[in-house]
Amino acid sequence: MHSNLGITIMDSKTLAAVSEQIAKIDPVVKAHQGGVEIVSATEDEVVLALKGHCAGCPMAPITYGKILNKYIQEACPNLKSIKYVEMK
Repeated sequence: MHSNLGITIMDSKTLAAVSEQIAKIDPVVKAHQGGVEIVSATEDEVVLALKGHCAGCPMAPITYGKILNKYIQEACPNLKSIKYVEMK
C-alpha cells in the first residue's frame, strides 16, 4: 500500500513506533539543520532519508547507525533491516 507521499506503508502500529523513535532524536538533528524521514517501510525493512546537514555528516553513522537504530530495533523487533539514503 502506498500513501499520497509515496511512502510504502506497513501496519500502522509499526509505522507509528518508527515515527515515535525518530521524534526522540528530531530536536537534536534539527538543531544542526538536519533531519530524517521515512521513505519506505514494509514489515521487514524501513528506509530512512537523511536530510539537510545530516546528509554526508561524519557523525551520521553514530546518530543514526547506533542511536536511532537501537531505538527502532527496541520498538520494532520484527524489522530485519534499517537502511539510510541521503537527500540533499
